[in-house]
Amino acid sequence: MSVPRTLIWTPAPTAELQLNLHRAAAGPAALVPVPSGTVLLPRRQIGFPAAARLAEQVRDTGTAALLLRWGPGAEVWTDGDRAGSTGPARRLVGLLRWWRLDARPLAVELPDDVAEVRALVDEGRADTWVTALPTKAGLPINTVLPVVPVIQGGSPLA
Repeated sequence: MSVPRTLIWTPAPTAELQLNLHRAAAGPAALVPVPSGTVLLPRRQIGFPAAARLAEQVRDTGTAALLLRWGPGAEVWTDGDRAGSTGPARRLVGLLRWWRLDARPLAVELPDDVAEVRALVDEGRADTWVTALPTKAGLPINTVLPVVPVIQGGSPLA
């Protein structure tokens, strides 16, 4: 995995999040419903600043959002108020944002269902959906924000 990966988790229901993100012309992203809420998978090449803006849009809907960006041996997370990192994480966020991060000895705790979605992303099993996303919003809702499972034909927890 050479490209850093990003996910955003929120306790908000998927349908509500999809509608609000569409109204805000935010995206593109794939929304994965999980028992604890919704996992949003932005397009693969998204930068950290754009992912942080998308997480802000998610917070407007779900009152909470956890942004997680990771690459080989490094991880950065923020919930909007607190942030942390493990490993050599500067390259995941860029120099200008680095000063806002605190190094933490442990990775962020994800709900089990979100950790499972992350594992599927690491395996490349989400790439069929995420790489097919357009690069700009403004397209029909089912194209911009598809509500899709990570595994075709079943839910991520099946």
